[in-house]
Amino acid sequence: MGSLFLPFRLDVSERAIADLHRRLDATRWPQIPFDTGWSTGTSAVVLRELVRYWRFDFDWFAVQERLNRLPHVHGPVEGDEMHAVVLAGSGEGRIPLLLIHGWPGSFLELIEAGKLLSEGVGEGPAFDVIIPSLPGYGFSAPPAEVGMHPGKVAERMHLLMQELGYDAYGVQGGDWGAIIGTRLARQQPDAVIGLHLNFGAGGVPPAEGEELSTDEQEARQRAQRFSAEETGYQRIQGTRPQSLGFAMNDSPVGLLAWILEKFWAWSDHGDDLWESLERDDVLANVTLYWLTGTALSASRIYYESAHESPRLAPAKVETPTGFARFPAEPWAAARPAIERSYNLVHWSELPHGGHFAALEQPRPFVEDVAAFFASLPGSPAG
Repeated sequence: MGSLFLPFRLDVSERAIADLHRRLDATRWPQIPFDTGWSTGTSAVVLRELVRYWRFDFDWFAVQERLNRLPHVHGPVEGDEMHAVVLAGSGEGRIPLLLIHGWPGSFLELIEAGKLLSEGVGEGPAFDVIIPSLPGYGFSAPPAEVGMHPGKVAERMHLLMQELGYDAYGVQGGDWGAIIGTRLARQQPDAVIGLHLNFGAGGVPPAEGEELSTDEQEARQRAQRFSAEETGYQRIQGTRPQSLGFAMNDSPVGLLAWILEKFWAWSDHGDDLWESLERDDVLANVTLYWLTGTALSASRIYYESAHESPRLAPAKVETPTGFARFPAEPWAAARPAIERSYNLVHWSELPHGGHFAALEQPRPFVEDVAAFFASLPGSPAG
């Protein structure tokens, strides 16, 4: 392990939690004379109940105690402090595996999956699992300069892996993790031995005159319907994240409302969100954003991505790629679209799960990741 990276422990004070509780108690609730459910944004009924739970039942210190049983490291990468959890597997021939989260997630959403992978899944290979906090997320410092677009983040991911002693490694990503992982595979084709995704991020268009398959036509239609109603956040965070950031950094209920709506819209459930997710998982994630004050620095990735110049042209990734399509993933790409963008060697259709697959379906998620890496030439399981 690089000498500049040191062990790290979470140490949130009682005072910080008391301040959170004070702000929850002082919430100024808007007047909503009629119930619109989730059709105009976060449900007032669900939010009020969850805020009550957050105030009186959620225990951050229990979360912190569990997290402090894991090995965390913290150190500089290109001058900015970065945080990661490093879960060493057992046995010989372990595969270093970088798990990359997105927004509005954090390293927390990948902890359970990372533990399972480091312990070994079925007959698959063992992994050394590295779960970083992206720049400006969680315990990684906000970038000191503008321009931290996905390509720059990918560069930092590679430097992080080198600092931790890994010259060749696998990558898994969903959401921004898929976008960053794709850039990383393009930048470091000799280092990235395999790329596993659960989010379509390549973007290579069909050839002129190419007829789209029925599956791809349906996927595009779903995406268009979703975009019409569900992507206002992208425009806000991609153009004026700072205006929103002031509000989210000052109001824990405002922060929760903004993030909770994404968990509702993007996960696999019926009328009850808690069919697929645990309240404590959602609140641990939001509390992390709150305690670290990273609502703005995290959301800036949308702005930096939208304003990257020059734009990187789409190109096929030649790294062996596996893709797991979960049915409730809003950006669930059709197979032909993934085949145009990646060297696809592994494809899975999962029966349940959505955008937050590692939280919603941790066992199927890790089984697919392990199966993909086991299938690669030269794998210890091969």
